[in-house]
Amino acid sequence: MLRIEFKNFVMDNKFTIRLAGIEDAQKLAEFCELLRESLEMPVQPEKLLSGVSAPIKDLSKGMYLVATETHKSELIGCLMITYEWDPGNNAFTWWIQEVFVDSNWRRKGVFQALYKHTIKMAKDKGNVCTIKIHVNDNNLNAQKTYKRIGMTDTSNFMYEFIL
Repeated sequence: MLRIEFKNFVMDNKFTIRLAGIEDAQKLAEFCELLRESLEMPVQPEKLLSGVSAPIKDLSKGMYLVATETHKSELIGCLMITYEWDPGNNAFTWWIQEVFVDSNWRRKGVFQALYKHTIKMAKDKGNVCTIKIHVNDNNLNAQKTYKRIGMTDTSNFMYEFIL
């Protein structure tokens, strides 16, 4: 059974990173819709609220981390983590998904704070071997950001079959 223990994390007295609660679901759905529109991905608004609520209610599906300005409650960014078992390493791979930072807060360290806390959580958990993120070929800004924070290009391609 996957157990996640979480403590709020304050980054440089600027941002607080915390596990999302159900009270955050509506804002997360809005973030998700904006993200998908910006990536020209299909959006099904009628599914978003229940879709973002699912991992909040059941951590076996994943978890959302949210960022706020320290001592404030308004969400300014988020990411979702899902888990994949890696039998070769006898540990989990954590996948970062649904990364979104409010346009007023971009390039101010919000994603970096979320990412650093993800790394800290993975190290504290002790059974996580890798953190990965999928990035679209044409999202050059994101690719530069991921390289700048120490991630490496795996040169893998991703294929899908939509049901």
